[in-house]
Amino acid sequence: MQQTEPGQQTSSTQSPALSSSVQSPAPAMAQPVAPTESPWPAAATSTTTASTTTTCNSLLPEVPSINTCIANQHDWSDLHLQHRLATYTGVSERCDLLATVLEKVTAPVGSSFSNYWAKQAAWNGYNKLASVIACSSYARREDFVHCGDGTFSCQDRLLCPRCCYNRMARRVGEEFGNAFNAETEVHYLVMSLSRDPDETHRLKVTDIGEDELHALRHRVVSAQHGTVDGALDYGVGFDGFNELLQCRLLWYFMAEAIQEFTGDRRASLFNGAFGGPELAAQFSPLRALPHANFICWSPGCSMDGVRELRAFVRRKMRDCRNIESGLYPSVACYRLRTADDLRRVVNYIFKPIDLAAAYTRAAELVDYVPAAMMGLNQDVNVFLKNAPDVFWNLRRVARYGRCHASHHDYIGSVSAYRLAQRAAAAGRRAGGGDRAHRAGSDLDPVARWELHFDEQQERPSWPRASRYQLWRQLNHEQVSPAPLQKAVHS
Repeated sequence: MQQTEPGQQTSSTQSPALSSSVQSPAPAMAQPVAPTESPWPAAATSTTTASTTTTCNSLLPEVPSINTCIANQHDWSDLHLQHRLATYTGVSERCDLLATVLEKVTAPVGSSFSNYWAKQAAWNGYNKLASVIACSSYARREDFVHCGDGTFSCQDRLLCPRCCYNRMARRVGEEFGNAFNAETEVHYLVMSLSRDPDETHRLKVTDIGEDELHALRHRVVSAQHGTVDGALDYGVGFDGFNELLQCRLLWYFMAEAIQEFTGDRRASLFNGAFGGPELAAQFSPLRALPHANFICWSPGCSMDGVRELRAFVRRKMRDCRNIESGLYPSVACYRLRTADDLRRVVNYIFKPIDLAAAYTRAAELVDYVPAAMMGLNQDVNVFLKNAPDVFWNLRRVARYGRCHASHHDYIGSVSAYRLAQRAAAAGRRAGGGDRAHRAGSDLDPVARWELHFDEQQERPSWPRASRYQLWRQLNHEQVSPAPLQKAVHS
């Protein structure tokens, strides 16, 4: 089924500001970048006409010289520089990927990509994100780069803005878009981490205001750190088994807290909720901030109730020997005022990891020094290797209480997609597919993830066909080579 393009999309990873001392996920560096056409080598020797591009020709970038490309070769976020360098050095795989990215963000006439990607490049810096991923060792980079080629979808819910919208935000919006008046109050709940021991700085209960909505729409920029000490205070480490396990445990504790405080009991803080985990990244040094976002329906949410929820998470963290000392939970609860606020927040919380903003911020802090940029690129490769493992088999959209379809007073609407899912599950049960025993299925979630991580470390790596290559084999009659790619290699 052909995926639809999101009509409105945000791709930052910054949660609304909890307080002045509470760490919040990193926002995107939203610098307007005009869609540009690939100038290598055609635009350097010929005049671009209206029949070959739909973008403004006056906004084409200046062609960097080879010396400039070599001097800045470690800056992965510069798409045109990296494509020029790959063409000059003859790195065929990287050159093909970068040429595809250039075609996506320019949307020329006759391209198999829509102008959605050009808008993402202009509004959300997609060109920087795609350039970093194309230059990295990310295992799914080919699928990510070719997402949107005809009917192909990479299904990457970690990094791809299109797939995050189609597979999470749009479906959740269809299910709960008309449920705003199902209860007295609707709240946007953010659970994150802080190293500030002062409890008054780690709790906030208020109505969502114009400042928070402005941050959601325009992604206000705030630095993650400005000093080495501040860099080490951000989140937790993300390089090794113990650090990844810590992220998983923190997400489990946050989800368990929502489950504990949601239900039909008279003393329950919420009677319905949905949401899931999220991750923000920082480089140089490599750190990650695990946090969770939830939309909650409540008959009446009080400061004392939210404080008890935070205390529940704190007890879980304190009693777990795998959680490093000096970390404290922080909670912010914003009451949504209108159904339009609900729609905006849903589009915000189900967004991709803002890798480009974290990369740009770290590069600016090290002043693009080549040796430091090499270390930054290594951090990016480590993060992209560990991110799929830490999210393995983790429910990105969990439903509790009245938001669960099995509840007797379900407040959502069952979409056609959910009905198809139920029919497919019923067919598997009838055929005995769900009764097949899988290795580790009788273990608890933490032990099952540890088993998966060990298997990934022991499994030998070999070249395997990507999803995009398999898709082309199935649709080879309908897919033709991209015209810009042919021009690049001529």
